[in-house]
Amino acid sequence: MEQRKITRSDLVSMFLRSNLQQASFNFERIHGLGFCYDMIPAIKRLYPLKEDQVAALRRHLVFFNTTPAVCGPVIGVTAAMEEAR
Repeated sequence: MEQRKITRSDLVSMFLRSNLQQASFNFERIHGLGFCYDMIPAIKRLYPLKEDQVAALRRHLVFFNTTPAVCGPVIGVTAAMEEAR
């Protein structure tokens, strides 16, 4: 299986998406939906099969509580962990 890498374009897209995280606030998952939305560019790059993308999105659609202004490092580390997976 070929090694897939997250590109600079993916990282920029994830950063821009993270600025919208507060818009998805809810009391069930706090910012979980926004976090999942932020991860979409990396997931699409790393997983070519639709089934794998769905599994990755479900994995990240969980309770996530942080200040949206500092969620960037968490998103970056999570993307790096997905890439190393």
